[in-house]
Amino acid sequence: MTRDPSAVQLRFGAGLLGHYSRAYPVERVAELGALCERLGFDSYWVADQRWMRDVWVSLTATALRTSRIRLGTRVTDPYVRHPALTAVAIASLDELSGGRAILGLGAGGSGFREMGIERMKPVTALREAIELIRRLLAGESVDYPGELVRFRRGALEFATRRDIPVVLVARGPKILELGGRVADGVMVASLASPAAVRWGVDHVQAGLRRAGRPAEAVELSSMVYTSISDDGPAARWIVRRGIAAALVGSFPNYDFLAVSGLAVPPELWRLLETRQTDYPRLMAAIPDAFVDHLGLAGTPAQCAAQIERIVAAGIQHVVLAPLPVDEQRVEAVIEPFAREVIPRVRAAGIVA
Repeated sequence: MTRDPSAVQLRFGAGLLGHYSRAYPVERVAELGALCERLGFDSYWVADQRWMRDVWVSLTATALRTSRIRLGTRVTDPYVRHPALTAVAIASLDELSGGRAILGLGAGGSGFREMGIERMKPVTALREAIELIRRLLAGESVDYPGELVRFRRGALEFATRRDIPVVLVARGPKILELGGRVADGVMVASLASPAAVRWGVDHVQAGLRRAGRPAEAVELSSMVYTSISDDGPAARWIVRRGIAAALVGSFPNYDFLAVSGLAVPPELWRLLETRQTDYPRLMAAIPDAFVDHLGLAGTPAQCAAQIERIVAAGIQHVVLAPLPVDEQRVEAVIEPFAREVIPRVRAAGIVA
C-alpha cells in the first residue's frame, strides 16, 4: 500500500552484527558510528554478544563521537542481565547521548550455554522486562513479583527520560505480536522478501489490534543482511553468514521460512541440530533460495529495488546489517548503501 510520502518519514539505520564486536576494537566501532552519522543514517545499532566487546562500552564510546544519530542495542535480552540493570544502562546512555538511546530487546541466546541460562518463556520474560524497565524509567519505586522477572521495592536513584523507546527485535510470530501489544517499535529481523515482511507486519498488527493500539503507536523496521558488490556470487556467499546466524539463533522454530515456501534441507538441519557453529559449513549448506528471501546481495541498483519492495510492504525504518565481501572493510557496504541505495529508494517515493 502507498500513501502520501509526507505521511511517513522513511528512515535508515546501520547496525553491526555480533561478530564485528569480536573483530573490531571499541574505537573502530565508535568510528563506524561517526561515519554513519556523517553519511546521514538515522540510527546506529550494536549487537550484545557475550565474550565479545561489551555493547554498553561500545555505545558509550560511539555517543562521545557523535551528536545526532540515535544509538540502539540490537539486541540485549531479559536473561543475562537483570532488566533493572538494563534500565540503569539505557538511562545512562540516554543521558550521555543527549536523549538518543533506543533499547532494542530480543529473546537472546548468546552465552546462555556457558552460563547455564535457559531461555524460558521468552514472550513472558520480554513482557515483564518491558513493564519493569518502563516503571523504573518513570521514576517509580517498584515491587514487581513477576513469573520470571522479580524486583523488590527498588527505584532508580537518578532522574531519567521516561519515554526512551523500546524496540522488540524478532522473527517469531509470538514476539512479533507482543511487540504490537507493548513496544514502541518492532524490528522484523532478517526478512527481505515482500511476502515474508508482510507476514511479520501482519503479526505486529495483530498485536496492535489485540491491545487496542493505533497503527502509529509502533514504528515498523526491518533488519536486512546486505552485501553490495559487483561480484554477485561473492556477495551472495557472504550474506549467508548472517543467514546462518539467524538459523542458529532461531532453532528449531522456522515459521519465518515457511511463509516464503522455504524448508531447511536435511543436511543443514543436521548441522543446526548439533548446534554447529562452523560457519563455513553452515553457509555451504544454505540453499540459494534462502539468500533471495533473507538477504540483499548485488549491486546498489539491485539492493535498492528489493528495499523498495519491502518498504511498500509496510516498513518505515530500514536497518542495514552490512556483510562486506572483505569482512575487514564494512565501509565497503555502508558507504555505497548511503550514497547510492538510499537516494534511489527515497527518489522512488514508496512508503508504507
